Amino acid sequence: MPVAGVEHGRAPAPAAETLCPHFGSCGGCAAQDKAPADYRAWKRGFAEAALRRAGLGAEIADLVGVPPASRRRARFFASRTDRGLVLGFRARGSHDVVDMTVCRVLEPALFALTGELRAFFEETLAPGQAAEAEAQVVGGALDLLIRAPAALDLPIREALTAFARDAGIARLSYQAERPAPAGRGRNPRARRRGAGGEAPRAPEVIVQFSPVTARFGDAAVALPPLAFLQASAAGEAALVAQVLEAVSGVPRGGRVADLYCGAGTFTFPLARQWRVVGYDGDEALIEALNAAARASGRGAAVTAEARNLARRPLWGPELAAFDAVVLDPPRAGARAQAEALAGSSVSTVVMVSCDPASFARDGKILADGGFAPGPVTLVDQFVWTRHLELVAAFCR
Repeated sequence: MPVAGVEHGRAPAPAAETLCPHFGSCGGCAAQDKAPADYRAWKRGFAEAALRRAGLGAEIADLVGVPPASRRRARFFASRTDRGLVLGFRARGSHDVVDMTVCRVLEPALFALTGELRAFFEETLAPGQAAEAEAQVVGGALDLLIRAPAALDLPIREALTAFARDAGIARLSYQAERPAPAGRGRNPRARRRGAGGEAPRAPEVIVQFSPVTARFGDAAVALPPLAFLQASAAGEAALVAQVLEAVSGVPRGGRVADLYCGAGTFTFPLARQWRVVGYDGDEALIEALNAAARASGRGAAVTAEARNLARRPLWGPELAAFDAVVLDPPRAGARAQAEALAGSSVSTVVMVSCDPASFARDGKILADGGFAPGPVTLVDQFVWTRHLELVAAFCR
């Protein structure tokens, strides 16, 4: 199924003279210097190796390319050092921050935010302090979360509000915590516990000047702060097209379960032809999905339920109610849910994954349960990195 903004069998490898000046030091990109054929083989190799290790025999389709400058989400790191403020991504193999002046991966509007962030952190960070800024572009609107040491008192609230207004940010949230000192790595426990052992404060929305709304199918979903989205709009379109094609054999009006549905990336496109029940462990996303279903008139075709699928996967009689299941778990995969599906009467399972290893492991569970894997489509929405999106149908 042709999809606007994506190219089959194409690889975004620039000529050497157009390489990002930070390539080689920045930890973001690993393969800008590869020729197109070498790049496609390199990406394909990750999927081939994972399938081989798991013992899953499946055809691998052509790589679906996503253009550069299309990534719509990023986490920037800022450090106030003796040399001044540095802001960008982590260096390769290090916790040091690369002071970035350009990025060939991010949407231009997203990277342009670094100039505003730089000015803000120069004013608010003391020498030796560090901060993070996690940002996402949703339908042209900027959604931003800042994590920094300053307590959330009146002066910092006023500074944050002025910053958001001047930078054109639709919604700004803040989390007061103690990031690692400049140039140092974060203790993995730091976000769970503060200096005195107390849990850090949850992020708080400081100001929202305009809606942050994603459109999935014919539904407009008002997203909670930094809600999960696919890494790029083009990558999302490619994955949705693959999922719809994989489910196309289900009779119109049939029942489809959308597991790990998020805010409805696949739910609403599926709901144009089928009745869909979504499940996800994030209650805020489920609330947003249900509200959008009611507002769009899809309430009869779409329902969603908050459920921790890792701890409580759908089993036996529950799965028997569905003609097909769409499964898009986090990077760790969905072993328990795959085992339940392998023993169920479901005839079609569509797996989407951002990790070749967990995809292959869970796919092998399905294959051992009587499912035959279709071609595995690779979607390159993590351009020039080792990461890869995979999607395939498993049919009995």
